[in-house]
Amino acid sequence: MRKNYHFILQGKGGVGKTTVSTFITQYVKDYLKQDYLAIDTDQVNASFASFKGLNVEQVNLMEENRITDKGWEMLANRLLNTDKSNIIIDNGASSFVPLMNYAYDNDLFNILTAEEHSYEGTVFIHTVIAGGEGLSHTLAGLNTICYNFINSNTRLIVWINNYLGKIETEDKKITDYPEYKNNENKILGVVRIPTYKGDLFKKDLSEMLTNHKTFEEVKTDTSVFIMSRSRFTRMQKEMFAELDKVDFIFEEE
Repeated sequence: MRKNYHFILQGKGGVGKTTVSTFITQYVKDYLKQDYLAIDTDQVNASFASFKGLNVEQVNLMEENRITDKGWEMLANRLLNTDKSNIIIDNGASSFVPLMNYAYDNDLFNILTAEEHSYEGTVFIHTVIAGGEGLSHTLAGLNTICYNFINSNTRLIVWINNYLGKIETEDKKITDYPEYKNNENKILGVVRIPTYKGDLFKKDLSEMLTNHKTFEEVKTDTSVFIMSRSRFTRMQKEMFAELDKVDFIFEEE
């Protein structure tokens, strides 16, 4: 058996971590047709758990309004004991540093992938690079993750989110940024969230996410305009095509 742990991590809030979590889960559920475990550890917003169509579990990390080691222990126990091959964990900005500290102090990622378990385990850290004012913060987060955690059993997937501002132009790609260049040997793949020139695409996507719906739900909702459903079909197809580039990270055997 193989276990693929997908941690969506970034210290900057509001850059699309939950969006990435939902896209990964939808790809596994609706495209690969695989069973999975989805977990929301965000104690502030719990946005991932609000997507009822994805059956997300919420793990409470807090006691008396503070994140505790007991919460991380409960999460680790849940991860180690699941029988699912793909486990998606959405972690909020407020718990980014506590998780990093717990994972580092307790060697969490190496324990999840230890050879003595009766499965082959790999940790995939998905981190979002966002444009606009969040660019420097998210690039710094990439550096932090690579410095502390990336090894042979922990691999990095970089997500490009241009909705908050352009990251890549004709003259500059993500591979040209020093933070990427310095860590290129640790980066397994790059996934780009598709962007569109028309405002209607952006409006449709925003409404879908705000209403905590999946592509499949809005595509089959007859109360949604036909043209919107057509745009959702295209967005889903193109997002899944991006994930096809790294489909090997979801293998069950």
